[in-house]
Amino acid sequence: MSVAEKLAPREREGLDLHGVFIRRTDLSGANLERANLSGADCSNVNFRGANLRDAKLDGTILNGADLTGARNLTRSQIARAIIDERTLLPERMAE
Repeated sequence: MSVAEKLAPREREGLDLHGVFIRRTDLSGANLERANLSGADCSNVNFRGANLRDAKLDGTILNGADLTGARNLTRSQIARAIIDERTLLPERMAE
């Protein structure tokens, strides 16, 4: 099996951060495509400019998180996350 074949499943799955405690972390500009952030405590995390395409946010705590400028974030992802009045959403979702 080639190195590319061994890495391919990981690439499809993305980074696994489910259940982690990463409060007050700067993830601005991070590539979190297909990352599993389910159940993670991401309170006050800076996600500005981060790529969240197909990231799993089921039960992810985003209280006070800054998602302004986050790329590829959908309303469906936000609907499955936990947010509060301090959570900053991308302008297109702040309606």
